[in-house]
Amino acid sequence: MPLPYLVWLKDDFMGFMEKMIRQCRKPTGLLGRFVGIGMNRGHNKLRRWGLSHISIKPNAYILDVGCGGGRAIHELAQISSKGKVCGIDYSEEMVQLSRKINKKFIDQGHVEIMHSSVSSLLFSDAMFDLVTAFEAYYFWPNLIDDLKEIKRVLKPGGTLLITNEAYKHEKFEKRNSKWARWGDMMLHTPDEYREFLIEAGYMAVEIDDISEKNWITAIAKKEV
Repeated sequence: MPLPYLVWLKDDFMGFMEKMIRQCRKPTGLLGRFVGIGMNRGHNKLRRWGLSHISIKPNAYILDVGCGGGRAIHELAQISSKGKVCGIDYSEEMVQLSRKINKKFIDQGHVEIMHSSVSSLLFSDAMFDLVTAFEAYYFWPNLIDDLKEIKRVLKPGGTLLITNEAYKHEKFEKRNSKWARWGDMMLHTPDEYREFLIEAGYMAVEIDDISEKNWITAIAKKEV
């Protein structure tokens, strides 16, 4: 195969990857809807692994930050059957998809989904028992300030759960780091997770990771 053609294929693939990662950042249009549906299907195991690290009471008030296609909200609404689940996303396309997925719970008044940013949450102080963020933190505008904003809406003693399928470790750096750089994604080591959560004012920070799968979850508490 001629070298110029190989170069063209490489450039074309890189352009496609950059476009896909931009869609993960803020899904828009038909491709964005396709990405949201893919997230719903592709993140089930990761999401359930993350949730296995915490216990959720049936009357819990929960916020899912970066709710994407809404599958996490659907599961959380079933667990917190007597509480309330809210979701936010700054992609209007994802808000519409998430509302469609959760129409039954919305009609019951059990779920509320709105267009909003993690940097300015449209909720009162100390409102939620649990805040979750699945595959969402990579693109937050200001990590420490955004974590503080999440802490504001947590009740005293409330829990933040962050779960991702990409983080900095030796195996990832060798095999998969290019696509993260293409999208200008934030990636951290487990120690850095602990550091930025403590800097944002959280306590009782716990980190678990599975390097073979590139999975990481962080659990942190708001002071009582």
